[in-house]
Amino acid sequence: MLGARADVLGEDARLVDADCQGPTGIDLVFTNEAGRPIVLDIVNDDPRLVPGRIFEHLEWLERNRRLFLRAYSGDGVVNAESPLFVFVAGSWPKGVVRAVSGIRGAEVRLYRAEHFLVDGSGELLLEEVSTPGAAGPSPGVARRSEELNGGGTGDVERRIEIESVRTLFALFRSGVDGLDGRISEDRRDGGLVFTLGDTVLAGVTVSPGSFTVSPGDPVANPVVVSDRVSLERALNAVVSLFVRERQSAAVEPATGARLPVDIGDDERAELDRIWGDGVGAGEGR
Repeated sequence: MLGARADVLGEDARLVDADCQGPTGIDLVFTNEAGRPIVLDIVNDDPRLVPGRIFEHLEWLERNRRLFLRAYSGDGVVNAESPLFVFVAGSWPKGVVRAVSGIRGAEVRLYRAEHFLVDGSGELLLEEVSTPGAAGPSPGVARRSEELNGGGTGDVERRIEIESVRTLFALFRSGVDGLDGRISEDRRDGGLVFTLGDTVLAGVTVSPGSFTVSPGDPVANPVVVSDRVSLERALNAVVSLFVRERQSAAVEPATGARLPVDIGDDERAELDRIWGDGVGAGEGR
């Protein structure tokens, strides 16, 4: 019933996961047109635990940002650094409301839920509980601000002047991040470089109206991205390189060499039963 009430969270809000089962208590995940995650926690226990649970949600999202984007970027979630936390309970003590209103570093909404029957059909009434006070920037946004002040990756995105291209840039970054949690993103020569171990997966440079992706070698096969079609080409090129690198890493250490595998007499007897003469005495490794 809560999943069907996305309209309460904003006109452009929509449900992307109706059974999240997050380890910190997140139950549903919504998003909006800006790609902002809206995480909903149904409070079935003591509402007085909610102020502490807010920081548990924040810490979990910060620690698992790439995995979160990997799971939901296909549903349009691209801005995991500015989540909206929504808590729903049957009642809210005034002390909890005051405590939540004083929390900085997170945007939180509290809703009181009441279920009742109308002509035999269940209806859900949601009433937002006022939480005055400024939420302040989230830790992710604060970290981005620090990067801007220190010349981090945020100033790269800022040089893109067209909002739609900024969105494409965010989709590209989340798409590459979602390939593997070990992929690092570094600022280099005014752009970004994505690496996996010693392998350069892509170099990215930006301009006011587009950004250019160079898979692998920074000067080879560049793709200028300014729309969805070119974004798909750029991501496909990076994914192809990523897959080739993983396949190369999985090759046996030497041509014709076999990894040693010790087997006992019982295992050998079972193999002989299955394969008969197919397993010779010289193939014990």
